[in-house]
Amino acid sequence: MRKYVNYIFLLFIIFQVNIGNCGDLTLNKLNLASNTRYDPNNYRMITDEKTIKETGFSYHYHYLDRYHSTGENFKNLGIIYALSWGTYFLTQPGAYEEGSWQTWKDNFGKVVFDQDEPFWNWFVHPIAGSQLYLFYRANGYSRIDSLGMAFLSSVLFEFTVEIYTEPASIQDIYQTPVFGSILGLGLETASLYLLNSRDPLGKFFGHVLNLYTLFWFYEGKIKIIPMYDGPKSAAITFSETF
Repeated sequence: MRKYVNYIFLLFIIFQVNIGNCGDLTLNKLNLASNTRYDPNNYRMITDEKTIKETGFSYHYHYLDRYHSTGENFKNLGIIYALSWGTYFLTQPGAYEEGSWQTWKDNFGKVVFDQDEPFWNWFVHPIAGSQLYLFYRANGYSRIDSLGMAFLSSVLFEFTVEIYTEPASIQDIYQTPVFGSILGLGLETASLYLLNSRDPLGKFFGHVLNLYTLFWFYEGKIKIIPMYDGPKSAAITFSETF
């Protein structure tokens, strides 16, 4: 019975999940005794700094898809919504003088086909949509959920922010999240390839293409820690932070 308990303990150590800022539980030694049983005393806690020095672990960048509560959804939508008010006036300095709160009231609920230049409809809005998509991906949303959340953010912007100067745009309602998510998927794929290339320059441009991988809320980074003490003593630990 003790033999099987030790094996279960070993599997738990190897595939342990590190929640929050808990220390990394790694293997210091993995000695195969003559009685084929593993001694739990061979395991100990070591710090990230010492792990790097002793094992030289690497980071694997990817995305972690997980369930989000209603509260989390509203929080993330609220963050983007608040930022959209600020970025709207920052990127269009003349918008404040051009529009008014009376215009906002008059435009509320109206939907039109805008006459914006192709530069805005086919370049600016897809880029904005790609950033919405990547923001939600960095927060643990699946690709389809990121598209859905980007769509909701786009609708909120069109019907409650941009109406300060003009009615909501039919093209922007779908072009921003749909074309933006397609562009975002391309940026996601390219950035992950570069980030995991182990090339410093590639890693730099990987972060440039996908800036959200630099933020604290980015989810899905796995620490891969190889351990080898001889032909009878080898293991790999996966430490994942949620």
